[in-house]
Amino acid sequence: MSTDFKLRLAETIAWCGPRVVASQAGVTTRTEALMPPLCRHDGDTQLRLLLDPPGAGKEAVEFIGGRRREQLLRANQGVHAYEGLAGGRVYATDFNTDICGAATAPSNGFLDDYDIPGWDTWFAHEQTGPYGGIVYGWVPPVLIELADEGFYVIPVQCIWWVDDADLRLLLG
Repeated sequence: MSTDFKLRLAETIAWCGPRVVASQAGVTTRTEALMPPLCRHDGDTQLRLLLDPPGAGKEAVEFIGGRRREQLLRANQGVHAYEGLAGGRVYATDFNTDICGAATAPSNGFLDDYDIPGWDTWFAHEQTGPYGGIVYGWVPPVLIELADEGFYVIPVQCIWWVDDADLRLLLG
């Protein structure tokens, strides 16, 4: 996963870094052009698809990655090799939430009422166990505090920060 993981992470940083605005976290992390087909459904259906095998999460990440790459090329925005997190952080989510909606306000919409983070930030998928797997995303520096506040109020652990040791393993 390391080469693809690094490339997708670098592209995500190049895309989100200059576009995300904290006061509009929900809007600026959900670009229409990158919206995967599963996100066109209502929240209950999105979660069901993300939690059911054989891999709607993986398909969504592939869709987002392909669209993001096209948009970066169209904008003539070159992507360099992975050079670090640019002050941001990586999170992981398994989407196994309680759907309480508590994280939407504190995260300024970065997490929606179903605890689904903005899809622009998604860059990798890891298949784990019998459910839909884990999606990894990158949070730009301007959203770290808001994302952290959102993660904190969700009463179940469905989204968490990836620690440095685990990130090194993922990066290879």
